[in-house]
Amino acid sequence: MKPLCTKITSVIVAIMLIIPAFSASAYTTDDVVEAASGIIFSNEGSYTSINANDRGAVSIGVLGWHADRALSLLKTVVDANPENALELLGEELYNEILTDSNWNYRTFNSSESDAVSALLGTQEGIDAQNELAATDIKSYVNRAITAGITDGKALVYYADLENQMGSVGAERVALAAISLAGSADKVTLDDMYNAALGDSTASSSPTRRKNTYNACLKLDLDNLHESDYCAGEYVTTASLLCVRSGPSTAYNTVTSDLKKGTNVVVTEVSGEWGKINVNGVNGWICLRYANLIKAAEIIVTVTGDVTGNNSIEAADARLILRYSANLTEFSESQIKCADVNGDNTVTAQDARKTLRVSAGLENL
Repeated sequence: MKPLCTKITSVIVAIMLIIPAFSASAYTTDDVVEAASGIIFSNEGSYTSINANDRGAVSIGVLGWHADRALSLLKTVVDANPENALELLGEELYNEILTDSNWNYRTFNSSESDAVSALLGTQEGIDAQNELAATDIKSYVNRAITAGITDGKALVYYADLENQMGSVGAERVALAAISLAGSADKVTLDDMYNAALGDSTASSSPTRRKNTYNACLKLDLDNLHESDYCAGEYVTTASLLCVRSGPSTAYNTVTSDLKKGTNVVVTEVSGEWGKINVNGVNGWICLRYANLIKAAEIIVTVTGDVTGNNSIEAADARLILRYSANLTEFSESQIKCADVNGDNTVTAQDARKTLRVSAGLENL
């Protein structure tokens, strides 16, 4: 059985910020948010995580929402499917979630932890977490950009700080980084890291600070999607998609009216471009504007490496997530390699472990 998972890709990839893109770079603010999302997800818990007593109140879910924010999230989940929530929670806890307004000092016992964990793992629970995570991470990056920070890796590092420390603590570190750099537009990843190490609160989590720094060092924001794509069946998502004679915008246009929802077969991939055949004429489309339906049959042998390039990367995690959400199909060998936890099922947890491995935070 495939997992209780919706498209985390829609949280990470399709987050649209109403803020300027980085004109001097190939990457956009969307790419920064996507990269930050991957690192934050790898640092935090899973969809069903419960910390029954986290600094005096419960923390729950994939981003570790704490106290009243945990209560607010649970209200959303309960409202989405009251009957199922009542069955999983029991009447007393169900009614408490509906009526309470203050969980600043609310902790869980073991039975409450089990019940809420089960609720968070439902389709409604994962949907609500994805929506809230998108809103939160978007706001982190937006806040840092408003402060004048422009370096992509520094923005990603800031986002992880705010997710753990809150806006006050993260802004304090950002101000220290600006002081080190001389101005906000000169702040680099190293400035953010050094400022965090000099902050009494941020430095109290040295492992996370170092792991996030190392993960940011590995980021190639200009080519974030370089290895995301593979040959196979796709459906177009742009209202009208341009088909070019070669794999870049420098090539001539073959046609500019490939309609949204058109099924195409990609026979060859070059970066983020895929080769297709339109009415007997070969051309290339940008695969950012198409969703993979079914990957071409490939044989893979390395656990976690579902793209078959003999390397475990964030692209593998994203593809595993798409499979777990029933958005693409895998070959038998891909399914076997996607099961990195070895529990004979492919879920978002396998994608999370793959993501952590790709970032050097965990070993297989």
